[in-house]
Amino acid sequence: MRAELALAIPLFIALGGVVTYIIAKLLTPRSRRWTGSFAAAWFVAAFALLLFATMNGSNGVDLPFAPLLHASYLGITVGLLASGIGALAALASQDRIDPDGPVQLYYPLLLFTLAGTAAAGFCTDLFTLFVIVELSSIPSYTLVAYRHREDPKALAAALKYLVQGVTGTITALMGVALLYVCGHTFAIAKLPAALAGTSPVIISLAAILILIGYGVKLGIVPLHTWLPDTYVLAPAGVTAILTGATKAGVLIALFLSLSALPGNTVVPAFIGGVICILAVITMTAGNLLALNQPDLRRVLAYSSIAQMGYILLGFGIGILYNLPLGIVAGLFYMVAYGIMKAGAFLAADQFTVAAGSPDIARMTGLGARHPVLGFTFAIFILGLIGMPVTVGFLAKLLVFEAGIVASTPLSIAIALILIANFAISLGYYVPILSTLLFDGSKHVTVRDLKVPAGMLVSVVALGIITVYLGIFPQTIMSWIVQAAPALLPPGGI
Repeated sequence: MRAELALAIPLFIALGGVVTYIIAKLLTPRSRRWTGSFAAAWFVAAFALLLFATMNGSNGVDLPFAPLLHASYLGITVGLLASGIGALAALASQDRIDPDGPVQLYYPLLLFTLAGTAAAGFCTDLFTLFVIVELSSIPSYTLVAYRHREDPKALAAALKYLVQGVTGTITALMGVALLYVCGHTFAIAKLPAALAGTSPVIISLAAILILIGYGVKLGIVPLHTWLPDTYVLAPAGVTAILTGATKAGVLIALFLSLSALPGNTVVPAFIGGVICILAVITMTAGNLLALNQPDLRRVLAYSSIAQMGYILLGFGIGILYNLPLGIVAGLFYMVAYGIMKAGAFLAADQFTVAAGSPDIARMTGLGARHPVLGFTFAIFILGLIGMPVTVGFLAKLLVFEAGIVASTPLSIAIALILIANFAISLGYYVPILSTLLFDGSKHVTVRDLKVPAGMLVSVVALGIITVYLGIFPQTIMSWIVQAAPALLPPGGI
């Protein structure tokens, strides 16, 4: 691995924010719409450089920045996800963001947000990791409020997101500080040994604080109340990066922090059990709340909560049973979720424009009227359901397999609960597909819709990736398998 190049990518993305701002200020107001293409091209360059950085040998090289940053396949995986979704979100936003608005702020903030996300996987220091997550979060609060002039409720959603996010920040910082007080170091690699003689009660308290703090940002039930309004009222491109990329950075921050727990105590198993319980509650509540939502975007928002439960279940099983397969399942699901949900929200935005309303009932036959958009949206929904030939099927299969491989009554019961939740999700996914693609019994007046080229390219690209990774998962699986050990507490119990 070309370590120097890999570690420079987050800084490169952040630099793109500065350059994009300058270019947008120099352009005429009507020409600023092309800033989206420039931002997308910058993300593509970051993606290509990260791929190039993987083409030479060893897994991770220490640099003068150590112990703060370390090149690894965990960082590469998160960086590729962030830059890839960032490119498509920027391109999709180009014709959906009012060029007369503050475009010179929108795209730089998009780049700054994902710069922090791309850096998360490279961190080897708890405090640096915490700071990077916050540097990623701060621009996202502003982006959620971007449409406040069109819809004043966007400002209220951003404030709710900000208040709860800051509460989570303080809570996570308390947990990190407690580990530092006990271990006298922030270095993730040194903390397990440094905490070996510390009371399990104190370590468990610190771990719970970190879990709650980052859990707010992940939308874990019951810490999820900010999420539906935020996802619905933010611009579609912003929702795509929030659901598809920034959550990946927070997930990595959470489990990198928990990997610092000493493995020779009962604490990892206890925390793994807590995560499994929260995962079951989160997936079940998310699915049940999505069942009776008339708003397509809100259905997808509550579905995102359920999907986060599936992801957490993989990680929880991995930590509870010291099972690398669980971590692999969680990481793979994280990537799959990011791709499918980003595409689903972008497509849903266009259906909302065509119907003049987010109500599903007003979208009768829209998928058939716009077959490319409808077919691609169907791919995302089928992937979220877990149908074969999509990346969502393999993601769910890996989580289920982790529960079975653990071979305990609890893990098998959890795997069965997982299947039950898949069945519940059919209760809202199938009617959506039926209405959009097949239901011609109602004649609903819709607007003439010309899907912007950037939006169409982004949605189709994400649809192709959803199927491609479902057929050829080995494209990313080798990186994920190499990245997974970094997220397990050493040694187990």
